Amino acid sequence: MNKYRITTGTVTYAIKGRDLLRRHGYRVRMERITSGLGSAGCGYSLVVEGPLADVEDLLRRSDIKILEVNRLS
Repeated sequence: MNKYRITTGTVTYAIKGRDLLRRHGYRVRMERITSGLGSAGCGYSLVVEGPLADVEDLLRRSDIKILEVNRLS
């Protein structure tokens, strides 16, 4: 099964997304990510296993803002 990191940007979107995906049967965890050296901010991402199109559609229909999606190996 493919695994993806979906960056949401805020803890609120990440928590809402995590809970939504879990209710729909997805294995998902939330991670805090740092923006890099010298950056003032940080963001949050969801690591999820499953079909990306279905996951993205579910999140977008629930008004959860997605900033970036990366496939993990």
